[in-house]
Amino acid sequence: MNSNKRTFITFLALVIAITLSACGSTEPADQSIVDDDSTAPVVVLADQNFTPESFINAGWKKSKEYDTATVRESTEIWYGFFQQKDIEIRFYASHEAAIEHGVPSAEESIEGAVKRSKGGELLDVSGGSFTGYADFLVAGNAVLLCEFDRTKCDVLVSTLK
Repeated sequence: MNSNKRTFITFLALVIAITLSACGSTEPADQSIVDDDSTAPVVVLADQNFTPESFINAGWKKSKEYDTATVRESTEIWYGFFQQKDIEIRFYASHEAAIEHGVPSAEESIEGAVKRSKGGELLDVSGGSFTGYADFLVAGNAVLLCEFDRTKCDVLVSTLK
């Protein structure tokens, strides 16, 4: 390999390394809603119970109710919007039920959305659930499925009274 090619490859590798390090994640400003275990779901306000009205009062726009038959142990499921992002909220009888039944269901919904976005097998979404959810969080007895990332869900939850 001649000297010019070697210099170019070295330069290119350096540019890639600098670019990748500059794109690294930063710590979120509000550490109260971040769990230390990155594989664990984010859980906030565990001691509170919410209703659709709790979220409506915080600025969420309720749009459509889904049948709870497709989501085990849920008591209500609502699709809506907050700051121009889709947020589905699944309500459970208690925080414990949201953790035990809601977390696995949310993980399945997100996994299905990822498969669909990569051209994988299309799962049955006859329950009507939106297919663009990429993250979720648990707030008390509710599980919020968040479009693209958790940013807007974090903001919504931070405005609950």
